[in-house]
Amino acid sequence: MLERILDDPARLARLKRAGIGLLVVIAAVEAGAALLPGEHHHHFAFEGWPAWGSAYGLISCVAIIVISKLIGKVWLMRRDDYYEDGEGDDA
Repeated sequence: MLERILDDPARLARLKRAGIGLLVVIAAVEAGAALLPGEHHHHFAFEGWPAWGSAYGLISCVAIIVISKLIGKVWLMRRDDYYEDGEGDDA
C-alpha cells in the first residue's frame, strides 16, 4: 500500500502538503502555548521565546546529521583501493 501511495505523484504531493501542514499546526500550538499566561520557569531568557523548543530540536538534529556525515567521511571511510594489494593481477 505504501508503494502505491509513493508511486502516485498526486498522492505523494497531498501527503507532503498534509505533513507540512501538520508541522505548521504543531509549531503554532507550541508558540501559542508559550504566550499563555501562567508561571514559566526558564533558566535563560531565550527559553521563553515562542517555539524555542522546536527550533532547538531542529537545529540539534541537523547538527547531529552533519557532524555524523563529517565523521564518516574523515575518520571511518577508507580509500576505494583500500583492499587491493597494489601488486597487480596475480590470478
